[in-house]
Amino acid sequence: MEHARKLDLTRQVQDKQHNITIVEEQGVKPRRRSFKKFLVRISLFCFLTVPLFFLLQSYNATQQHVYSSKVKQLKLEKIDLKKTKSKVVDSKRMIDQLNDDQYIIELARKNLFFSKKGEIIFPNIK
Repeated sequence: MEHARKLDLTRQVQDKQHNITIVEEQGVKPRRRSFKKFLVRISLFCFLTVPLFFLLQSYNATQQHVYSSKVKQLKLEKIDLKKTKSKVVDSKRMIDQLNDDQYIIELARKNLFFSKKGEIIFPNIK
């Protein structure tokens, strides 16, 4: 209660028409923080944030390296996939041709010199 009495001082100002009461606060100045405490807080902040910054930066660099290696690997795998798809298409075409009797007969005549009845084959030797 005494503290409240010390803070509020009243004074009355007489005006011709009105009685005006002015309440003034006694100047309670906020305590100034000491400069040493400020330096301690700043130094603690720096000691905590600087290593964290470098840790995050190194993590980012490693993730970028991993990402770039994965992109290179993906490109190589896409090329292998294209080669494999073309081999599959060629294999399917070859299977379809080998299932055709006319193609088998043509290959036998061409490579093994099979002939029809009454036909003579002269190989072309160079």
